[in-house]
Amino acid sequence: MSAMESFVKLFNEFEIQLLVLLSFTLQLFLFFAGNLRRRSSNRLLRLSLWAAYLGADLAAVYALGYLSRHQQTQQLVFFWAPFLLIHLGGQDTITAFALEDNNLWLRHLLNLVTQVTLALYVFSKSIGRHNTELLISGTFAFVAGMIKYGERTWSLKFGSITSLESSAAHRYRKELPEGTASDVAPFVGAALESMPYVLKVFSNRIVLADRRHKLENTVDDLDQMIRMVMLQLGMMYDDLYTKALVLRTRRGVILRCISEASVIVAFALFHVSEKGRYSKADIAITYSLFVGCFFLDVCSMFIPMMSPRTWAWLKAHKCHALARLSLFVFYSDIGYPKMKLRWPNSIGQYNLYRRWSTDRDLQPRTCTQHIMILLRKLFVDLFRVEQKKLFWLSKILDTEFTDVDIMIVEGVAKELTLLSSERRHNDKEWTHMAALLSWMQGNFLLDFGTGIITMHYVTETYLRKYASHSDMKAHAGLMEVCRKLSGYMMYLLVTHPSILPLNNSAELALDRFKNAHSMDLEIGQSLDPSKETLEELACMWTRLLLYSAGKSHPGMHAAQLSGGGELITFAWLFMAHYGLGDSGIIKIQLTNKDLVQDANLGRLYAFCVPPEQQRLF
Repeated sequence: MSAMESFVKLFNEFEIQLLVLLSFTLQLFLFFAGNLRRRSSNRLLRLSLWAAYLGADLAAVYALGYLSRHQQTQQLVFFWAPFLLIHLGGQDTITAFALEDNNLWLRHLLNLVTQVTLALYVFSKSIGRHNTELLISGTFAFVAGMIKYGERTWSLKFGSITSLESSAAHRYRKELPEGTASDVAPFVGAALESMPYVLKVFSNRIVLADRRHKLENTVDDLDQMIRMVMLQLGMMYDDLYTKALVLRTRRGVILRCISEASVIVAFALFHVSEKGRYSKADIAITYSLFVGCFFLDVCSMFIPMMSPRTWAWLKAHKCHALARLSLFVFYSDIGYPKMKLRWPNSIGQYNLYRRWSTDRDLQPRTCTQHIMILLRKLFVDLFRVEQKKLFWLSKILDTEFTDVDIMIVEGVAKELTLLSSERRHNDKEWTHMAALLSWMQGNFLLDFGTGIITMHYVTETYLRKYASHSDMKAHAGLMEVCRKLSGYMMYLLVTHPSILPLNNSAELALDRFKNAHSMDLEIGQSLDPSKETLEELACMWTRLLLYSAGKSHPGMHAAQLSGGGELITFAWLFMAHYGLGDSGIIKIQLTNKDLVQDANLGRLYAFCVPPEQQRLF
């Protein structure tokens, strides 16, 4: 017998054991890595989570199918069927990988019925072949498995768009008893009190009365406002992609207690049962599954404790001791304040100066740039493949991520407050940007994508030209803000074009720019190297971000939360609190040359160009 045949025989002999251990390993990984994606845009992490999320279900389902096909009369493997149901129930930290999983909750319900029936069939074949203690122990484990699987399906239903649109805000209001907001930091209390409004914003159910909601009347400090909005994004992530919403209901808590009690009873009965006729390997695997359940359940108790919603829910139900524990965990090193409340922690960057659409032979700085240049030379130069057909590859390899500068987050918040104050007096002066504004008011309205690309190219040219200028070296931080905002808007255009108010596709905009950008680059020659110019340039990019956020759809932002969040989502929710944007009472138009107006709603301009500067290039 060859070595390969021996390996295959050994694998076939222990196939079910390996499948069960694989399923358990994937659950451990999902539990600890699932919560990381709320603060990370790392591609390797996201790919690993995607593979584990799909693989965990496949491993458990295949193992159940294996058990149903093979007679295991003298083995302990029949006892593992309930544990596979527990694994199919998923982890508290990652119920849904993407928003589409929530919307397909009926499919998961069908899977629940199918897999529970299959597990019952596997378990029923063992009746009369094993001792009573073991069968009763398996029955209690089976109860825990059905509850766990039911929790997952229930959570998916609650996180679906349909459920968000039909849910009543009073369900959230009753979580915060009157007067309890003063027990915590101002931004925490304000975040909890305004969550019913946030829920309506995300579900696109804002009515005229809701649009009068004002953030500035809730907290009076800009830093507190920023922290409040970021905390609300974190709570929305919990509701959409974890079991948090189910575990805050009375029925959810009761079912979780029954589930954990069932596992404890099952373990006790298994431990005292006669196991002499079973293999030591199977007994060790079963004990490992029990210990794993206990470990994950104990860890799961602390996950919801980190949320201020849990504290509010416990306070509402007069569980004062647990409420104090929740508040302690919330303010500890593992709670929200120490988890870096910035949302997101990173932003995407796509620099046209070093990318596929330019003819520049710049020195590559990263491994992905080396790969992209190699592929470009291989396909474009050697095989004569059209460059635009490699655009999908450029999206993957040319996109980078960088830390969010606190200056950017504060700049978005400050510019939003300034923009809101300009509702009555359009008094924003653009002393150093007159030529750029004159160009922008016509070209952006004709093709927003081409406008983003050209302005990005002008910004990069300007920053590179004056990088070593004596007057600019002292403002390196401000230059970096301009570069990051420019790269971020290009990143959105290339990777998330549906979130921007585009007239045409991103590919078409890139083609147009490549063929005609030399005609427009002269507008950057009038920009002088000064701090004031940099400030106005950063302001222009910020207002373009705010305008884009105001035109975006809520469902897109709900979907983006699963991938670490986007800066534009933070800007969108901040604007919604001020009643700005398409979801608010005051719509934002790009410039005062925009003829698309609604007489029934208030008007606000991202760029109000003086009459003497209103000319089209």
